[in-house]
Amino acid sequence: MTWLSQDRRNANLAQKAQALPANDGHAEQALAFDPDLVFVGPFADPASVALLKRVGAPVVEVDPAQTLDGVRREIRRVAAALGEPQRGEALIADIDARLARVASAPRQPPVSAIVLQPNGFTVGPGSLVDDVLTRAGLDNLAARRFDIAADSQVPLEVVASLAPEVLILDRSQERVPSLAEAELDHPAIAALERQTTVVSLPSRLWTCGGPEIVEAVERLAAAAKAARARGARP
Repeated sequence: MTWLSQDRRNANLAQKAQALPANDGHAEQALAFDPDLVFVGPFADPASVALLKRVGAPVVEVDPAQTLDGVRREIRRVAAALGEPQRGEALIADIDARLARVASAPRQPPVSAIVLQPNGFTVGPGSLVDDVLTRAGLDNLAARRFDIAADSQVPLEVVASLAPEVLILDRSQERVPSLAEAELDHPAIAALERQTTVVSLPSRLWTCGGPEIVEAVERLAAAAKAARARGARP
């Protein structure tokens, strides 16, 4: 496990990972453990991955998921590599059961929403986050109103003019002061709270597609329900 696995702001299993020895993600440290498998993600150092393969290490490359179907696919791939396909299927079954409960809840037409990330980025079509919003009963304004790719910057003035029913701030509760996150604390955001349901969602739940993605769907479905109730008030 790399040291990133022990970062509580970005890793979902940080507490468990802290009981394991961490490395810096380089091939030399991985090989020192004489591993049966080496899992590498899409942002792994290409030189390290090439070295691992050159010396014959058993490398399993995990692809980034762009949809919930992609999350299921990667869970199956990892479970098969570990020789635990049944545990993988059990995990997927739990995810599907929780998603079914969200989908079975009474809904009106989708609730308008927009995601605001540090540095003013939002998420557009063809992204995992967009799929999560749809599953939660939210209509992603950035995907429907903007001619943008999966990620783009959007000024706060535009966010305010769109008047989303739900504004999702992509940040952790364990915040570290930074210029990137300063925009999420702008007075304009506080002003929007008078007419908009504002919810903070830690990026660790949906930046990388893992089993925890279903928690993001559940939280956002609850935000959509709150926004509907808010709109129904006289």
